[in-house]
Order: sequence, then C-alpha cells, then structure tokens
Amino acid sequence: AAELLRFSWQEWVTSTSVDRFINWTGRFFGLILFLTGLQILFWQQWVERFGIRRVPIVFAFFILLLQHFLIWKDHFWNLGHLLELSLQTSALLIWLLYLYLEIKLPGFKDAREQVIVTRAYWWGVRLLTAATFVGHGLYAVGYHPVPANFVMMTQSGLGVGEETARQLLWMVGWLDFLAALLLVLPWRKSQLLALCWIIPWAILTSLARLWSYGGLVPFDTLLTQWAPEVIRRMPHILVPVALFYHLFWARPQVQGLGTRS
Repeated sequence: AAELLRFSWQEWVTSTSVDRFINWTGRFFGLILFLTGLQILFWQQWVERFGIRRVPIVFAFFILLLQHFLIWKDHFWNLGHLLELSLQTSALLIWLLYLYLEIKLPGFKDAREQVIVTRAYWWGVRLLTAATFVGHGLYAVGYHPVPANFVMMTQSGLGVGEETARQLLWMVGWLDFLAALLLVLPWRKSQLLALCWIIPWAILTSLARLWSYGGLVPFDTLLTQWAPEVIRRMPHILVPVALFYHLFWARPQVQGLGTRS
C-alpha cells in the first residue's frame, strides 16, 4: 500500500495523516458492514419501505473479500489461512445467492434446470465448508506453525499440558480432513456424518474464545475483543446447520438433486 500511494516506508509508519486515514477507512468499512447487518436483519421491511436492494450487500461482500486478502497476506500467504476464512468471507454471498434462487427457481419452466442450479448451489456450500475445515486442519496438524492461541485454548479449556494439547490438536486436524472429505463425497449419509463432527466442533471452537480467555483478561476486553471473535465465526456454525437441515429434512429434494443415499 505504501508503494502504491508513493510513500517511503518510513513516511508510511510515522505519518500521522496516514494513521488517521487508516483509522477512518476502518471505521467507514465497519459502518458499511454494520448497516449491511441491519439490512439483512430487516430485509423485507427495508425493501418494502425504502426500496433498498442488494447493492449494499454486494459492496459489503467485496469489503470482506479485501479483508480476506489482507489477512491472508498478513499470515505470510499460508494456504491454511486462505482456506480457513472461506465461510467467513462467503457467508454474505451464500445468503444472497439463496435469495436469488428462492426468487428465480419457481420461474424456471424446465425442472431439470432447477435441479442443476440448486445442486450446484449446495455443492458450492459444501465445498466452502470443507475448505474452512481443511484450513483449520492444516494449522492443527502442524503443516503451518500451530498458532499459540490454539494451544492455549486447548490447555485452558481441557486443563492439559502443552504437549498433550498439541497431540490433541494433531488428532483433531486429521478429523477435520476426514470430515472435509466426507462432506464433498456425493453420498448423503457421508455428508451427514461429516456434519455431525463439523457442527459440534465449530460450536466448541467458537465458544472457546470466551471460555479460554474468560479467566485471563478483564471483562471489558472479553466483550470488546473476544465476543466479536465469536460472532465473526458464526458462519462456521450457521452454514453447516443450514446444510444439515437441507440434507436431513429436505430429503426428497436432495434425492431429486442426485445426491446418493
């Protein structure tokens, strides 16, 4: 960024104007994401009253995409981090495409076209979910350096030593790989089995931020730093739950989509 804006590195890190620009840019993006969240929450009412459509949501998605790229760069272009952020970045797109399909599918005259489009959508959701857990697994098994907070949360949550925590993470990483593989296979039973691991593990790893840091940091830090971390990881829980619902309760439609039992 410094080179693109024609700043030397020293000017970039010492300039107060650059610091103010970065802070205000962050606040602006944060405001856009906050308003997008409100738009999603009150979607129907806002569309009917103000005529607000999908443009702000698409803009917010590109903000998340930019953030994904910058976080990936900050983690030395590690493949694991690129994959681990898949659901967090794509959650808006998943929701937006679901709305599109809900509106467009009833208008398709060709039933086969409905099947193909819906099948492609849910395959994409499964692929993004699998990518997220492969990314987590790459860190847990030590392909990339195991993050210190992974080890600390395991120690704090289970009351074990560092070596035991690393061994548990190694096993969990391989279970993540197995679940990701089962999720992309074409059989419904294998996908449900994968989700039986993915959903509880996503809940535990998200809530572990509060559980593990609850006794280590002041309460205000827990609310301002770690509670948002839990919220940010909600797509890791909600998207697999939606997928589980689709597979379990919408079985006739799933079979019609060509997913094998």
